Amino acid sequence: MPSIEHLLTVAQVAARLGITRRAVQQAIARNALAAQKLPTKTGAYLIEPAEVDRYDQARRHETAVS
Repeated sequence: MPSIEHLLTVAQVAARLGITRRAVQQAIARNALAAQKLPTKTGAYLIEPAEVDRYDQARRHETAVS
């Protein structure tokens, strides 16, 4: 796992992919996007950039096939 400085927040992933934060959270909830949950009261998620790229490619492929 990369150092924490290289991980992305839900908001950063949403901005990078042009989708809502809620859509990112839903992708995490259905295990379509792997994320690390922080052990804090907020329960924020951090996502590896490579995982965001993988998810984006899968999402685009799914859209193209549909």
